[in-house]
Amino acid sequence: MRAAPPALYPATLDLSGSQVVVLGAGAVALRKLKGLPKGLGRALVVAPEVSPALRAWARPRPWVRILRRGFEPRDLKGCRLLFCCSDDETVNSLAARRARAAGVWVCQSSRPEQGDLRVPAVARAGGLRMTLSTGGASPAMAKALRSHFESLLRASDLAWFLRRLEALRPAMKSDPQFKARLLRRLIVPEVLSRVLARRSPAGRRGLQALLKP
Repeated sequence: MRAAPPALYPATLDLSGSQVVVLGAGAVALRKLKGLPKGLGRALVVAPEVSPALRAWARPRPWVRILRRGFEPRDLKGCRLLFCCSDDETVNSLAARRARAAGVWVCQSSRPEQGDLRVPAVARAGGLRMTLSTGGASPAMAKALRSHFESLLRASDLAWFLRRLEALRPAMKSDPQFKARLLRRLIVPEVLSRVLARRSPAGRRGLQALLKP
């Protein structure tokens, strides 16, 4: 009998001021660290050996602390999220069990079923964050899609358009009628297609006209 698929629920986790623990200090651990948001309290990296790339990345970031030793249960004190990225499967499994028993969220890179969350591929363009997941069917495909969408979005006026909308927020708050007119004007398929089209001077002038009161 085939196992039931995991009941995955897409969500965003607020880690403001939180402590995150990362087991392992290789390429996978470095990717997890680079994906952490600004405003994090501290990231604790626990590993007997640390890659030069991770050491170099952590050096100018005082919120990253590296402990060159094996995992100990006390490392989970105050931890909100644990990334299991060690090359040692036994260590990953032990840490994941301990963390889940203590109510700590777990991302188990090599054995996702032992964790509580899976980190999706994230396409970034300006202030936009678009997550992509295949539900575990093919992480490689998710990464390929991320690269594809990032290329398309960065070649468009989307980032510029989002900055302009951000600058208009005070005006929209003070003038509800302007806000209503602007939203009616913008949130239509034709305008969205223009925002996502390849960047051009004429296209930007047209979008600028749409943002006028």
